Amino acid sequence: MNSSHHPMMPAGEKPPRLGHGGIALGAVWPLVLVLVLTAIWSGYWYVGSAGAQEGFRRWQARQAESGRKFTCGERRHGGFPFRFEMYCDNPRFELSHDGMTTVIRAKAVRTVSMAYTPNQLIAEFVGPLYIERDDGAVVESAWDISRMSMHVAPISEDGRPEITRADLETTNPLINIIPQPGRTVASYRAEAFQMHLRKSETEGREGGYDLAVSSKAPVLQLADGRVHGADSVDFIGGASHLKTLYSGSWKQRLTDWRNAGGILSIDAARFAIGKALAVIDGALRLDGHGRPEGRINLTTAGLDITKLAGEDMLGLSGLAVFSIGALGSPVEIEGRPASRLGLRVQDGTLFLGPLGLIQVPSLTGD
Repeated sequence: MNSSHHPMMPAGEKPPRLGHGGIALGAVWPLVLVLVLTAIWSGYWYVGSAGAQEGFRRWQARQAESGRKFTCGERRHGGFPFRFEMYCDNPRFELSHDGMTTVIRAKAVRTVSMAYTPNQLIAEFVGPLYIERDDGAVVESAWDISRMSMHVAPISEDGRPEITRADLETTNPLINIIPQPGRTVASYRAEAFQMHLRKSETEGREGGYDLAVSSKAPVLQLADGRVHGADSVDFIGGASHLKTLYSGSWKQRLTDWRNAGGILSIDAARFAIGKALAVIDGALRLDGHGRPEGRINLTTAGLDITKLAGEDMLGLSGLAVFSIGALGSPVEIEGRPASRLGLRVQDGTLFLGPLGLIQVPSLTGD
């Protein structure tokens, strides 16, 4: 009698298929699948990373053709397996136009996009940042943390990426405007600054963007020592036909914007200083001489507008100050009693009713 014993298999069940070496094929397939997917993903990442680098080089070349040169002291790419990263050390952006050269430089910029959402970029900026013109004028800026998130459409043939959405958050920003060495004409600082930009779908803002800006505890110091501060300053609005501002001198850009029917819409510019509140709304365009024109409403609560309009601030005459105090319409804002002034800008003058208050200069030099 044979004493060897074999386990019995249930009726109808087939034995597992064995590969070479006696390994069950069912145990191999998951590993093979993982290896195949890893190879496919690695290929996708390397192709995507190479495409991002090529897109950046193409953008550099297009900028150079327009007189704008962007360079990095050192540039590194990485982020495998889930991110596309670029680190730019000592970035430098040089613009030349009408015989004037402007250089923008910072300490570092780092951009990151996820491999599965490559058109969403996150950028982190390391300051300080300097904007320097060859006539000696300088704008210097510093901050603690500054990050931007952008949704970017694929770069077009003209080398210009279209930003459909952008969000910037900066803590403790500081900006000094220095037109001549050793002479600071204005200094801005705040606890926080935020900007949110969206490609507009609002009627009347064709080819434009919606914009929201917020500055917490901003302080503006002028060259004469005067200091103006607020608890918060907020802006909500937008502008149309902004593609006309992409290239050319500022005079040409603003002229093209005007000719395209460009409009700046102010939904609400809000200034809060203690118990005082001021809100501006309206819309402005440029007239045939490049001067702003349109209508503006100024609504105030808890604020003596006559002091604001007096010689210490705007320097208006006594008659103008009296008219401002007398012509305000009673309204309510944020549940508080307030006064509203209807202003218009026409023919280079800011009017309150029939009374001309101040002259408004041309922005195009016409």
